[in-house]
Amino acid sequence: MTNLITVSVRCPNCRQSLMNPGKRIDDLPSIAFQAKVADKIGQIYLSQIYGSYHKLFEGVEDIADAVIECSCPHCHTPFPVSRVCDCKAPVISINLQIGGTINVCTRNGCKHHSAEFENLDDAFMLFQNQDETRYS
Repeated sequence: MTNLITVSVRCPNCRQSLMNPGKRIDDLPSIAFQAKVADKIGQIYLSQIYGSYHKLFEGVEDIADAVIECSCPHCHTPFPVSRVCDCKAPVISINLQIGGTINVCTRNGCKHHSAEFENLDDAFMLFQNQDETRYS
């Protein structure tokens, strides 16, 4: 596999890592969120590969088109909403470990996501730190 970008993220509130080595998605540690779906609270684990839509739900249902309330699994504070998606769901922002943010639509199944960098050096570091040999 080539041209893969992996991201490591942390909570924008408490700054704890959201990476979970115990739950692997795409053979890599996952990104863990506390998730509220239809009045139930559980966990959602996302792939750390940018552009992968693989995920695992625990304690909540995987309901197509549901808007998921996402919070930090450590401090339980909801992630900040940065904008509204074209699908009308909130878009949340989480911090990249190296600097910058990842924005993710909270509607289950919506593929909108983006990366933003205030400092171009942070973007360069993200690409430079990728080691394609670990995916072969």
